[in-house]
Amino acid sequence: MQILVALIFLAVWLLILWMGSIALETTGLERSKSRFQALSALTGTGFTTTQAEAIVEHPKRRRIVTYLIFLGNTGIVAFIILVVLYARSGIAAPSIFLIVITVVVLLIIALSFWLGLIDKLTNAFLKIGGGNRELSRPVIGRVIHQTGDYSLVQIKIGGKADIVGSNLKDTDLKRYDIAVLAIERGEKTLAQPGLEEQLQAGDCLLCYGKSVDINEIAGSA
Repeated sequence: MQILVALIFLAVWLLILWMGSIALETTGLERSKSRFQALSALTGTGFTTTQAEAIVEHPKRRRIVTYLIFLGNTGIVAFIILVVLYARSGIAAPSIFLIVITVVVLLIIALSFWLGLIDKLTNAFLKIGGGNRELSRPVIGRVIHQTGDYSLVQIKIGGKADIVGSNLKDTDLKRYDIAVLAIERGEKTLAQPGLEEQLQAGDCLLCYGKSVDINEIAGSA
């Protein structure tokens, strides 16, 4: 009986982790980072200063992570209470049947990740929910500095962004007179890119301009 309760507890915990990562992904956060942030929030570990700022400075992400932290702490307390109760009542040795069920469940979870079934289900949920709406335009990933009416920010270009494949000179960034100081592209950094530079999915732009203009062209909530 104890092992069955533990399996149910694990299933609920993994479901919360998965749904939390999907919620973070809808804000424009990359999938791998969304999962890491959701895991960090539920367990209360793993944050670095930069990653924490990317969450705290984004209102929607901040709300999601707040819920995950609350659920994670609640789950830890509930788990401890269950362990204490079972310890007092005596922990019975699990039957062979329950051990087999546990192994099968764990193998199914592992295979789901290995075969990419979790990613396919995630894509299906995002599609049903209208997809990642914020990825249709640039998304503010982090506000580095803000003074007066001007801000220095990082802007992420999602895979579905309209400006993917466009030159800098043809984007709203140029029309709003927002200076692109650098482009982080994978392991490379392009300092002071030219106006003919073509934007690619996954690019991270270091931009400086009026805060109101940046918020106009990029999702900040």
